[in-house]
Amino acid sequence: MKQRLDEWIDKGKVDTDYHERQFRAPYRSTVTFCDWLDEIGLMVSNRELRIIDLCSGQGANIYYMSKRYPKSTFLGIDINAELVDKGNEFFRDNGITNCSLAVGDIYNLDAKYIGGFQGVLSFQTLSWLPEYESPIKAMTKLEPQWIAITSLFYDGQISCTINVKEYDDSLKIQRESFYNVYSLPLVTKCLKISGFNNCQVTPFEIDIDLPKPNKKLMGTYTEKLEDGHRMQISGPLLMPWFFIAASK
Repeated sequence: MKQRLDEWIDKGKVDTDYHERQFRAPYRSTVTFCDWLDEIGLMVSNRELRIIDLCSGQGANIYYMSKRYPKSTFLGIDINAELVDKGNEFFRDNGITNCSLAVGDIYNLDAKYIGGFQGVLSFQTLSWLPEYESPIKAMTKLEPQWIAITSLFYDGQISCTINVKEYDDSLKIQRESFYNVYSLPLVTKCLKISGFNNCQVTPFEIDIDLPKPNKKLMGTYTEKLEDGHRMQISGPLLMPWFFIAASK
């Protein structure tokens, strides 16, 4: 299998604002994910760790982490050369020396990366790929000490393949993408088969309100429930975000 570039672009164009606004203000999911990695002892601010982020986009997440964990080094891999070039340019212009990006396909990672990293990260990616098994196997083949994933999961024995089509005002397809929700028991089983037997899972509950988009297209917003919790929604879909961490 080969990763498709068009899984991440809209009408042949990269949505650079989606990536660049995360440099200005990291998403709450990114901050909370790092809080959780601290809590369970995988990321430590005073340790020198080598971390690889797969499908990293322009590198905003590793930029945030590079400031939070200044002794660690971060490499982001992405299929889109335009995003890689823009991210590396940002790092150079801002004097960021512990972050870099490289072009790569998650399904066909260069063997030179095997054994070179303590941790593998996957932010907001797995549910937007056609299936989960091949990407997870690619992560485990890198032989890290641990793998940490944020995506859409269900804490039961159900997986849903969701193919989303967004239309423009003339009702022509504007973008087509996956919003798959994968079964946590199946995903953790896949990790355990590869030797990552210690799996920890926690739901992500956002702590801020997100406004509803003006257009009735995909775009995450929140609705507050009676008990005070916020439900994340995008278009017609609920967004059941979870964090997974798996170690040997």
